[in-house]
Amino acid sequence: MARERYLVGAGEDTIHAGVIELKSAKDKRKNWWDYHKGHVLLGAVLLAAAVSVIYSIVSKVKPDYSIGLLTSFQLPERIIAQMEEHIAQYGEDRNGDGRVVVDLCPYVFSQSQTLQDPQVIQASFTRFAGDAAMDACMAYLHDSEAFLMMEENFEGFFQYNDGSPMEPGDRDYQEAMRPWRDFAGLADFDPSLEDLDGWSPEVVDELMGRLRLSVRTSEGTAFASDEKKMAYYEDTLSLVDRLEAGK
Repeated sequence: MARERYLVGAGEDTIHAGVIELKSAKDKRKNWWDYHKGHVLLGAVLLAAAVSVIYSIVSKVKPDYSIGLLTSFQLPERIIAQMEEHIAQYGEDRNGDGRVVVDLCPYVFSQSQTLQDPQVIQASFTRFAGDAAMDACMAYLHDSEAFLMMEENFEGFFQYNDGSPMEPGDRDYQEAMRPWRDFAGLADFDPSLEDLDGWSPEVVDELMGRLRLSVRTSEGTAFASDEKKMAYYEDTLSLVDRLEAGK
């Protein structure tokens, strides 16, 4: 009731003095922006994120070969990149994009206290299982410790050095791997170690010397009936042959 008493006799101008009147297009645009700028900015952020994701997918280089790298030690990304470039010299441009790209897929499995992080090992196992199921890697480099930690997963997985398949239950894995130094194209790997503290040619040579190379078997696998995957498998075998010959 008090409010009505104060307004008695007041003119229309007095009653509506607090109402904002949009007198120009500029005022209308400003008012619209004040109400909607939050939505516009959020939409711009989401659009930028979507463009970034799409660009990363479209521009991502598709490798011609993927090779598994099972180790009990962690290599710097720069050394891994140089390993990829070195191996690529012996490959072929399988996808016709004008260059040869090798992708090393690192999986760390270690019993050392410094690297024995359950989450790291679980992440490596998950990635390994996913890549193996997708037949991403047809050849694997591995050291003894990492191999032993994963040995129970390799039954019937590799082929013998003579090309024959390992039968289910076979455990003579030593006949299904060859040392790094048996491959002339690997033995001459000489990475640039500038600005890599703690890494010397002797350290790298010792770690590379621990590696062995194994090749998957195609017999009895799902990809044996897939023409495209079998072509990739055969091309990987040819890459391994060229690495062995060093040319």
